[in-house]
Formats: sequence, structure tokens, C-alpha cells
Amino acid sequence: MTIDINVRSDSAIDLLPQLEEALDRMAAGDTLRLVTSRDPDASHQQFAERRADQFAWQTVRSGPDEWEIEITSRAHVVDARPTLAAGGEPFDEIMRAAGQVAPGEVLVVLAPFDPVPLQGVLGAQGFSYDCQPFGDDFRVVFRLG
Repeated sequence: MTIDINVRSDSAIDLLPQLEEALDRMAAGDTLRLVTSRDPDASHQQFAERRADQFAWQTVRSGPDEWEIEITSRAHVVDARPTLAAGGEPFDEIMRAAGQVAPGEVLVVLAPFDPVPLQGVLGAQGFSYDCQPFGDDFRVVFRLG
């Protein structure tokens, strides 16, 4: 799947939340095509700091009037918050997603708390764990190897 974002007048600061929101909706292998009238280098650097290992960034066309970037997701994202809010248990969904993670990809879990038990379960399967605050919630990245 390809998502297109055409931003010709917004500032680079406004661009970052749009990119992050789109990336969280994408499946591993999906591509976001960004066309902008501003050099996206600052957004790329901020995005890389906040979402390391979760995307591949390729410049297709580079200014001076227009830039075209393809951002490909390398993340399997599970948003556990709606399931938990409804009183459900997202463990099976998370484990299915973990089973699909290929070399060079990551598993991202969005949760209202730091899901420490997953660290042990997925650690036993060869995943490392990094948990970061995400607003009032947490973004947990699991990497194989």
C-alpha cells in the first residue's frame, strides 16, 4: 500500500506529526510518498531520532522547488490501547505480529503502560526491548537479534 502526503506550504515542524501518525497506520513494507515544497531534511533527522529502525527514507527528487521522498515502514505496529480500554487482552495479537517480524524489521507496541511482561516473553524469543513515553502512553520497540 502507498500513502500520499502532499505538503506544499506547511512548515517542517507541522510535517513531523503527520509523518508519525501515518507511519503508525502503515504495515511493514507499506510506503508513504511525501511531496513537499520545503527541504524535509530537518524532519528526516527528527523522525530518525524518534523512530530509529522503523523506516527507510529514500529521496526520489531533491529540490530546489519540490522534494519527493518515499518512506517505507519496517515496523509491525500493534496499538494495544483500544483492546485494553475495552477490557480485552492484546497478547495474542502481539504474538502474531512478533511472529511476522523479519530481519531488518521491528515490532512496535503502543500501550497505556510499560508492558514489562512482554520484555521477558519476547526476550526469550530473541527480541531486545526499548520503551519510550508517547504522550500519556508508551511506544515499545522490540528488535530481533
